[in-house]
Amino acid sequence: MKKVFTNLSFALLTCVLLVCCRSGAGDPLPSWNDTEIKHRIVHYIADEAQQIPVENRIAVFDMDGTIACEAPLWFEMYVAVYGMVCQLEKNPALIELVEYQYAKKLYDNPADTSVLNNWVVGGVNYLDSIILKAFKGTDYEAYVDTAHSYLAFARDRKYDIALEKMFYQPMLELLDYLKKNDFSIYIVSGSMQGVIWSICPQVIGFDREHLIGTRQVLTPLYENGKTSFIANAGIHQPKNDGNGKSLNIYSHIGKIPVFAFGNTTGDFGMFHLASTSRYPHIALLLNHDDDEREYAYPPYHGASVPGWQDSLRVNGWEQVDMSKEFKTVWMTR
Repeated sequence: MKKVFTNLSFALLTCVLLVCCRSGAGDPLPSWNDTEIKHRIVHYIADEAQQIPVENRIAVFDMDGTIACEAPLWFEMYVAVYGMVCQLEKNPALIELVEYQYAKKLYDNPADTSVLNNWVVGGVNYLDSIILKAFKGTDYEAYVDTAHSYLAFARDRKYDIALEKMFYQPMLELLDYLKKNDFSIYIVSGSMQGVIWSICPQVIGFDREHLIGTRQVLTPLYENGKTSFIANAGIHQPKNDGNGKSLNIYSHIGKIPVFAFGNTTGDFGMFHLASTSRYPHIALLLNHDDDEREYAYPPYHGASVPGWQDSLRVNGWEQVDMSKEFKTVWMTR
């Protein structure tokens, strides 16, 4: 009788454990659906990565469209549009210039396709012009503070969520899971470094040392016992895009990452970089195919890249479809 009771107790305990596992108890990625991709990520972090010395557990993530929303505009552009409109309020005559006309349209309607589909006019890229002129001549820390305040105030019109809250809960869980497994994580974004500084420390708790953005040209100003860095209308090359990401990762970290996550072909540079590591490595691309819970668009900006999935297959990179992999989308904390 005692043996029967013992066997029954073991069976009940097993059932309890199965129920707990299936309910997400102890699940490091509870906002991910139970798919092969999730299993692949967990296996890599929990098993394969344990073979890598801690000092070489380097993970790199794109920001816009990878850990946070980038549609209809991305953080950098929302802030730049706001900066241009503030200039217009002080000097209405600026509306004669195309970049200010575009900025005003986007301020009124961030999804205005008459602008989004016509960035380049007569060989001039007005997207770059808006970004670089919006805070030209401004102290960079004031730019960071303005970006922080505006992203906390402005809201996405489709979902009525504060822009600063438009991070993806599944990706935040992944960042936490990597940190718990002794990964050093870097955000590597094409956006201006000041915008990354304005939002990431508060949301994901990363200090500036772990935030690698496109670097705007700055001029130091020493005045009244204080140093200010004044923004100029230019960037230090290379921009954080394509192979520029690889160069900037290497220049900043001095090591090859083993984990890379992006969402466009502009992230392929850091995918290739991670794929050359002598340690177990993985590269993943978030595919925005869910127009009901987020915004659907292909994994490239500008000219069509029809062979993007071929690149994934040839190199062994993983495609992460938002519609299939994300149980929930927006951050809950």
